[in-house]
Amino acid sequence: MVILNIILVLALLSIMIIVHEFGHWIVARKLGFQTPIFGFGLPFGNHITLGKWKETEFRFHWFVLGGYVAIPELGDESRDEIAKELPDLKPLQSFAIWKRVAVASAGVIFNIIFAYFTCLIMVATVGAPSSKGNVMITNLLASTQEAKEYDSTPNVIAREAGLRVKDVILSINDTSVKQPNDVVSLVSKSKLKPVIFKVQRTYINNNKKQKEILNVSVIPNSEGRIGVGLGLVSSGEYDKPSSNPLIWFYQAGKVMLEWTLNMLIGLFFMFANIFGFSPTGTPKVKADDLHGIIAIVSVFAQAITLDFREVYRWTALISINLAIINLLPIPALDGGHLLFMFIEKIRGRKLAEKFQQKAIQAGFMLLMVLMFFVLFNDIRGLCTGKFDMNSKEKTESKN
Repeated sequence: MVILNIILVLALLSIMIIVHEFGHWIVARKLGFQTPIFGFGLPFGNHITLGKWKETEFRFHWFVLGGYVAIPELGDESRDEIAKELPDLKPLQSFAIWKRVAVASAGVIFNIIFAYFTCLIMVATVGAPSSKGNVMITNLLASTQEAKEYDSTPNVIAREAGLRVKDVILSINDTSVKQPNDVVSLVSKSKLKPVIFKVQRTYINNNKKQKEILNVSVIPNSEGRIGVGLGLVSSGEYDKPSSNPLIWFYQAGKVMLEWTLNMLIGLFFMFANIFGFSPTGTPKVKADDLHGIIAIVSVFAQAITLDFREVYRWTALISINLAIINLLPIPALDGGHLLFMFIEKIRGRKLAEKFQQKAIQAGFMLLMVLMFFVLFNDIRGLCTGKFDMNSKEKTESKN
């Protein structure tokens, strides 16, 4: 079952990338740009020519996870290679900035549209994700390193009492909790006095979720602390689908906006950590926390094995992520092209062609270095079982 889901995930990732490239292609064709090559897969090694349509040669590459469109009039980094390979390429035309912006941003827009329709199908079939949230233990601050991540001091109370990461806190002394602040307030009022945590712990056996309700007695220290990091997470459930189609369009937009904002906030904290100005109390993102395609495929496949409805959530999230990443102002990405056009608009003239090509090459090399770095992290995580949801949950449940 997991193998089939991995194949499904790879197919979905390829579709998302092709949708992105199709956006570039269709807008470029409508605005009169040349699109000599549309490639399915990444241009490594030999290819099979599938045919030619609308002055575009369609190619299939054996490295199927990906795709590309050559648009030389957009300042595409492969323009020189295309000119050598396709001697019948028409003379390059000059296009207004708004047309180039439209082509450069079309891939991102198509990814956003794809994500929206994924959310639309989700709310119409399985329902919108439940707005109910759970207060979850995200970290145990028992070691110096763990406490440092939260700008706190080491505290072994929670771990020794039997609380575990990913435990959902239902109530404290029979008082229900809905926000992390509820936990902080209740615990701080019980310094050196026992408090009963009612928690829900999830086990995964044979790719099936099993839940257990536990009562754990904890005695806070003299400062009213027990040594846990807290977070508010989705319950993972779905509301019943509405019978009104108009509601679907609203719910899909609301869900997608919420996920996009959360992703942008997460990206902000990541860069904040990198440049050393992350807010106090937020988890630190370390270099080995950066992951790529292997991690995505592994976790995505396991998520839909446990609950196939998650295919909608993950597909939409990854499509939104593709859009956001491509908008980063890095040469060789769509955001880099848009940055060049913005500078051109401000200056009143184009940047030197040679400078743009050098910048794009440097951006491409940067992306390659980053790709190999996250690939190393992914392989290490795969070997150590970091992405194995099944074994991870079992290990935590035994401690």
